[in-house]
Amino acid sequence: MRFIGWNLFFAAWLLVTAFALSHSGPSIFLTCVAALAIAVLAFASRGLPRLRLAMAVVALVLGGAALLMPDLSGLARLNNGLVAALVFALSVIPGRADLAGSRAG
Repeated sequence: MRFIGWNLFFAAWLLVTAFALSHSGPSIFLTCVAALAIAVLAFASRGLPRLRLAMAVVALVLGGAALLMPDLSGLARLNNGLVAALVFALSVIPGRADLAGSRAG
Protein backbone atom coordinates (compact mmCIF):
# COMPACT_ATOMS: atom_id res chain seq x y z
CA MET A 1 0.00 0.00 0.00
CA ARG A 2 2.95 2.33 0.53
CA PHE A 3 3.77 2.07 -3.17
CA ILE A 4 0.34 3.42 -4.13
CA GLY A 5 0.45 6.10 -1.44
CA TRP A 6 3.84 7.45 -2.47
CA ASN A 7 2.91 7.48 -6.12
CA LEU A 8 -0.35 9.29 -5.39
CA PHE A 9 1.62 11.84 -3.38
CA PHE A 10 4.02 12.38 -6.30
CA ALA A 11 1.13 12.63 -8.77
CA ALA A 12 -0.61 15.24 -6.60
CA TRP A 13 2.68 17.10 -6.18
CA LEU A 14 3.16 17.21 -9.95
CA LEU A 15 -0.36 18.57 -10.44
CA VAL A 16 0.17 21.33 -7.88
CA THR A 17 3.59 22.33 -9.13
CA ALA A 18 2.46 22.29 -12.78
CA PHE A 19 0.49 25.43 -11.99
CA ALA A 20 2.53 26.84 -9.09
CA LEU A 21 5.92 26.86 -10.83
CA SER A 22 6.84 28.61 -14.05
CA HIS A 23 5.89 26.12 -16.79
CA SER A 24 5.12 26.67 -20.44
CA GLY A 25 1.76 25.57 -21.86
CA PRO A 26 3.02 22.27 -23.34
CA SER A 27 4.95 21.55 -20.15
CA ILE A 28 1.84 22.03 -18.01
CA PHE A 29 -0.01 19.59 -20.26
CA LEU A 30 2.78 16.99 -20.17
CA THR A 31 3.19 17.30 -16.40
CA CYS A 32 -0.55 16.86 -15.82
CA VAL A 33 -0.73 13.87 -18.18
CA ALA A 34 2.27 12.29 -16.42
CA ALA A 35 0.65 12.87 -13.02
CA LEU A 36 -2.58 11.25 -14.19
CA ALA A 37 -0.69 8.31 -15.71
CA ILE A 38 1.30 7.80 -12.50
CA ALA A 39 -1.87 7.77 -10.40
CA VAL A 40 -3.75 5.38 -12.71
CA LEU A 41 -0.79 3.03 -13.11
CA ALA A 42 -0.17 2.99 -9.36
CA PHE A 43 -3.68 1.68 -8.74
CA ALA A 44 -3.61 -0.70 -11.72
CA SER A 45 -0.21 -2.16 -10.84
CA ARG A 46 -1.66 -3.70 -7.69
CA GLY A 47 -3.35 -6.32 -9.86
CA LEU A 48 -0.78 -6.30 -12.66
CA PRO A 49 2.73 -5.80 -11.24
CA ARG A 50 4.28 -5.56 -14.72
CA LEU A 51 2.60 -2.18 -15.14
CA ARG A 52 5.34 -0.82 -12.92
CA LEU A 53 7.53 -0.88 -16.02
CA ALA A 54 5.04 1.45 -17.71
CA MET A 55 5.49 3.78 -14.74
CA ALA A 56 9.22 3.68 -15.33
CA VAL A 57 8.64 4.75 -18.94
CA VAL A 58 6.39 7.62 -17.79
CA ALA A 59 9.11 8.70 -15.36
CA LEU A 60 11.73 8.62 -18.13
CA VAL A 61 9.52 10.74 -20.40
CA LEU A 62 8.91 13.23 -17.58
CA GLY A 63 12.62 13.41 -16.80
CA GLY A 64 13.54 13.84 -20.45
CA ALA A 65 10.96 16.57 -20.84
CA ALA A 66 12.36 18.32 -17.78
CA LEU A 67 15.72 18.49 -19.52
CA LEU A 68 14.61 19.28 -23.06
CA MET A 69 11.43 21.41 -22.92
CA PRO A 70 11.93 25.13 -23.54
CA ASP A 71 10.56 27.93 -21.38
CA LEU A 72 10.82 26.14 -18.04
CA SER A 73 12.25 27.79 -14.97
CA GLY A 74 15.19 26.12 -13.29
CA LEU A 75 13.04 25.27 -10.28
CA ALA A 76 10.41 23.60 -12.49
CA ARG A 77 13.12 21.57 -14.25
CA LEU A 78 14.62 20.50 -10.94
CA ASN A 79 11.21 19.60 -9.51
CA ASN A 80 10.10 17.49 -12.48
CA GLY A 81 13.49 15.81 -12.75
CA LEU A 82 13.56 14.94 -9.06
CA VAL A 83 9.99 13.60 -9.07
CA ALA A 84 10.76 11.60 -12.22
CA ALA A 85 13.81 10.05 -10.53
CA LEU A 86 11.80 9.14 -7.43
CA VAL A 87 8.94 7.62 -9.41
CA PHE A 88 11.44 5.69 -11.53
CA ALA A 89 13.14 4.34 -8.41
CA LEU A 90 9.80 3.30 -6.91
CA SER A 91 8.78 1.54 -10.09
CA VAL A 92 11.94 -0.49 -10.71
CA ILE A 93 12.82 -1.48 -7.13
CA PRO A 94 10.61 -4.40 -6.11
CA GLY A 95 8.58 -4.02 -2.93
CA ARG A 96 8.06 -6.56 -0.18
CA ALA A 97 4.82 -7.82 -1.75
CA ASP A 98 6.58 -8.36 -5.08
CA LEU A 99 9.39 -10.31 -3.46
CA ALA A 100 7.00 -12.45 -1.40
CA GLY A 101 4.98 -13.27 -4.53
CA SER A 102 8.08 -14.32 -6.46
CA ARG A 103 9.21 -16.67 -3.68
CA ALA A 104 5.83 -18.35 -3.42
CA GLY A 105 5.49 -19.02 -7.15
